Amino acid sequence: MPTVLEHVCRRCGRHHEGHALRCEACGERVVHPRTVRARTADAAQLLERREPWLFLGMGLVTAPLFAWLPLLRFMAWFLAALVHEMGHAGLAWACGMPSVPAISLGGHAAAVHGEPSLPLALAMLAMLVAIAWTRLAGRTRAVALALLLTLYPLLAFTAARDLVHLLGGHGAELLFATLCLWKTLAGGFTASSVERALHGTVGWMLLGRNLALCLGLVRSAAARAEYASNGSFGLTNDYLRVAELLGWSLPAVAVAMAFVGLGVLPVALWLWRFTSRDRARSR
Repeated sequence: MPTVLEHVCRRCGRHHEGHALRCEACGERVVHPRTVRARTADAAQLLERREPWLFLGMGLVTAPLFAWLPLLRFMAWFLAALVHEMGHAGLAWACGMPSVPAISLGGHAAAVHGEPSLPLALAMLAMLVAIAWTRLAGRTRAVALALLLTLYPLLAFTAARDLVHLLGGHGAELLFATLCLWKTLAGGFTASSVERALHGTVGWMLLGRNLALCLGLVRSAAARAEYASNGSFGLTNDYLRVAELLGWSLPAVAVAMAFVGLGVLPVALWLWRFTSRDRARSR
């Protein structure tokens, strides 16, 4: 015997069989299960499309808390200092200079590095070439190897090494901010709502700190004077050393780095779109 679908009126509770469009008792429109499922699916798709922007906006709202609340301000400084000094240390090792990051809970942070070592630099180049050879293939491998063999000697064996090392700290902060904002949009590593919210908060916090620093150095003589006097462990701050190395003014260096910072969100958006298309093709 065929199964007869039965629907219940939402207003009066009358039962209806088949595909009645209106309730016989009160005239209320009868909603069929198929219609409910379609609406539920449409709502889920709409939420999925909006989620990336919701989490991105949530991070933009919560990030200022790390500047206003004392405990969170210290946590923001410590995280930024960790990323910053690891950037310095990582690029120092990549250029053949042994380096160790040092962070004091008293508010000081630095990356101490040794003299350049030719054997270490050659070993790092060999490692990078091996990674490119094993991880890549075809034209991509050839291009990567050509770039490595051309650019690495220019960076590791010339005065450009000092410039790369000095920019490695703030560069690492902006790179980490890009990664965080990308993962906020893409769903994170675990597809957890908490993770996405934290990624958004940290990404905006790091980007905001860097842009605020650059803006202050451009607009305020007092900010430039404070920056010149508050180097950790009595050392000179990065942008001052970069300005001296390039023969630029401090505001000019700050403007250049502000433009780099303004590229963080567009790059994160591009990575999200690119990886989303790639996943869609692989399905």
